[in-house]
Amino acid sequence: MTDSKFNLWLVDDDEDDRAFFIEGLESLNVNFELEEFINGKEAVSFFEENVSVIPDMIFLDLNMPIMNGIECLDYIRTHERLKNVIIAMYSTSSSGQDIQCCYEKGANLYIIKPNRFQDLKNCMKKILSMNWPDFLCNFKKEDFILKA
Repeated sequence: MTDSKFNLWLVDDDEDDRAFFIEGLESLNVNFELEEFINGKEAVSFFEENVSVIPDMIFLDLNMPIMNGIECLDYIRTHERLKNVIIAMYSTSSSGQDIQCCYEKGANLYIIKPNRFQDLKNCMKKILSMNWPDFLCNFKKEDFILKA
C-alpha cells in the first residue's frame, strides 16, 4: 500500500472491537503505529500530556462512557493543533440522526463497524490508501458514509 508510517488513534470502549480492528490493520501491508483509548477523555488526556503527538487519523467510536464520540469530536475540532486531523467515526450505529450529527460536527467519514473480517480489511485498505487531500477538497456529502 504505502511505505509511509500511519500514526493512528483508535478510541473505542469495546475491547473485542479494538482487537478486531487491530487484527484487520495487521493483516494489511501497512506500516502503522496505533494508540488505543477506551473513551474520549483518555484520548484528550493523552493529547494534553503529549501535545507534540498529532495522529494522521483518529477512528472514533460514537457510544462510549465518560466522554462519548461526539464530545471528543467537539474537542478535536475546536483544538487548534488537532482541528485538521482526519476523523473517521467508527460505530455500530446506522441511525441517520447519529450520522447527520457527526457530519455537522466535522467528522470526515462515517464507518458502520463491519461484522465480517474481510469487510473490515477492505474498509481499512480503502481508508488507508485514499488520497485524503483530494477527497477533502472534493468532498461530497454522499461520500461521508463508507460502505464496507
